Amino acid sequence: MLGMAGALEGIVPAVVTPFRDDERIDYTAWQQHIEMLIASGVHGLFVIGGQGEFFALDEEERAVATRFCAQTAAGRVPVYANVGAVTTQTTVRLARMAEADGVDYIVVITPYYLRPSADELVEHYAEVCRSVRLPVLAYNIPERTGVELTPAILRRVAEAQDNFAGLKDSSGKLDLIPEYVAAGLAVFIGRDHMILEGLKRGSVGAVTACANVVPRAFVDLYHAFRAGNLEEAQHLQALVEPLRQAFGLATFPSVVKEAMNMAGLAGGRCRRPVGPMPDEARGQLAPILERLRAEGYLPEPARLGAGTK
Repeated sequence: MLGMAGALEGIVPAVVTPFRDDERIDYTAWQQHIEMLIASGVHGLFVIGGQGEFFALDEEERAVATRFCAQTAAGRVPVYANVGAVTTQTTVRLARMAEADGVDYIVVITPYYLRPSADELVEHYAEVCRSVRLPVLAYNIPERTGVELTPAILRRVAEAQDNFAGLKDSSGKLDLIPEYVAAGLAVFIGRDHMILEGLKRGSVGAVTACANVVPRAFVDLYHAFRAGNLEEAQHLQALVEPLRQAFGLATFPSVVKEAMNMAGLAGGRCRRPVGPMPDEARGQLAPILERLRAEGYLPEPARLGAGTK
């Protein structure tokens, strides 16, 4: 299925939402970052997701931020906007606003805190699909929501709603990818260290947080795989894996932002209660960035290590 700006495929960064020290959105830094990502050859932008701290934004901020991202992308790459909320009513309201503001794909994280039944989840997604004309994707991340979208659940939605197109799957269950595909769904893998394996099993691409830092490495990985150059794809997968493993050094989603800041990119801070990375953790992150710099993948290598002292 096609969106307004292109196909469901490729490397789609899970774009950070930069905040100033006072925790207001830094739109100037955000525009610069989006321009860098597009110039790096990414195939789309996934905005207001987990790495984008959607949970820290109120409803009005989410709507304004989504509009900003769509306007900044200006049709050059598809924009995937997460509109998911706890209630169906709020999700539908955000979905309709995102559609009106020019995004290309509606993405819906499962309701969190609650634990809806399979029937309730089917109706939730069906109602969102009925409320918009754009393609809709589910966002499956049971580790953080406590809710899992099985192939059986999503097959029911797909059979009933023509504009239900696929999912971002962050479950880490690679064996389920062929089942989602068999249900007629496009699957973006949401685990940065499993991208190559996901592609081998039928994923159309990846939604990746680490691509905020080294987008070209992920774009090159994807193109290497599509060209049949598995040796190069495996090299690049191994190259980016330590950055994903570094997520455990501090509270999510601060590590990617700190890596950006250390690399000379404007990641900004996270909204509280998430604070800055401890100095010891930054010290462990520095050599990972140095390796990426040595491979030529940091966008601004001259400033690598800024703020690590």
